[in-house]
Amino acid sequence: MTAPTIASQPGAASPNLSFDIVSSAVPGSRQPVLSDGGTYARLRAEVIAAGILDRSLSFYLPLIFIIFAGYAGSIAAIFVLDGFLFLTLACLSLSFFTVQQAGLMHDSGHRAVFRSKALNDVLGLASCAAIGMVFANWTQRHNTHHAHSNREGMDPDMEVPFIAITKELFESKDRFQRALGRWQVFYYYPLGCIVGFSNRLGSLSYFVRNRSRATLFTFCLYLPAMIAFFILPFVFFSLEKATFVFLLVHLSTGIYLANCFAPNHKAMPVVERGTRMSFIEQQVTTSRNVRGGRVTDVLLVGLNYQVDHHLFPSCPRNKLHLLKPYVQRACEELGLPYNEAGFIETNRLLLRQLRLASRA
Repeated sequence: MTAPTIASQPGAASPNLSFDIVSSAVPGSRQPVLSDGGTYARLRAEVIAAGILDRSLSFYLPLIFIIFAGYAGSIAAIFVLDGFLFLTLACLSLSFFTVQQAGLMHDSGHRAVFRSKALNDVLGLASCAAIGMVFANWTQRHNTHHAHSNREGMDPDMEVPFIAITKELFESKDRFQRALGRWQVFYYYPLGCIVGFSNRLGSLSYFVRNRSRATLFTFCLYLPAMIAFFILPFVFFSLEKATFVFLLVHLSTGIYLANCFAPNHKAMPVVERGTRMSFIEQQVTTSRNVRGGRVTDVLLVGLNYQVDHHLFPSCPRNKLHLLKPYVQRACEELGLPYNEAGFIETNRLLLRQLRLASRA
């Protein structure tokens, strides 16, 4: 038994990815061939009429200030503090604001913050420069994920080293990964600890693939954070403090990031190669919301409204909850599930699926 699979439906329509709201996140999409009876078009018209997709600077401008100030303040605190308790709090604060920076990067990549593409790009570049990631590399990968959510061989977020969510993905791994994969349910959370390392160091592959003068500016933005995270602690601090800060910041950031993104699509239906289906069906059936209140909204940087976000990627984060009744009505009209689960339940489902995939 493995994750539910959406089989090929020769008579169904191809995914619809060319509406304005979606095309801002998925450039170059082709014209849709709708099979939902115009439900998404009506849904989009209702949402626009309600003003939900209007930009919300009154929300984002204070948020941007708080996140950048908190990020800088956390770094300053690490430099001046030595006591174990306060240094631990400073490191965890830096991890928290690192993920919050990633949230700004995500929102700006979807053009959800400003109307201007240039201003969104500036914010995205600034957020990436702060945390040591490459904006162009992330947006390309993330746009592909949105275009092909949970689609076999097309969604890059399904390709995780040493982790396989379906029997097919498990069998596609090399012999070494398959051998270890039998215990993936046990090492899944420890593996999340290295996400902080892999996200930063993995960005180096972007410059290997794109060796040109055009990427020099991007590299100049990327390099300072890499030096700050991987070298400067061992220059300015004692070996004991540098090692403590280095490990705690990276490990806690990795765990936090993994728990922001994994609950949204893992252990959800997988779309087989060649399957043709409407945009709304693919996005709704492969996404899951995480129930919670305002604390959940803050901690998961709005990604807890994953179903609504995938249908309207450029919706400001603070308005995603307003989409819910509109999207639920559309799902009822089409007979589609509106998937929601509590945070603990999402992890239980994920671990169950990892166990089933490795035993299949």
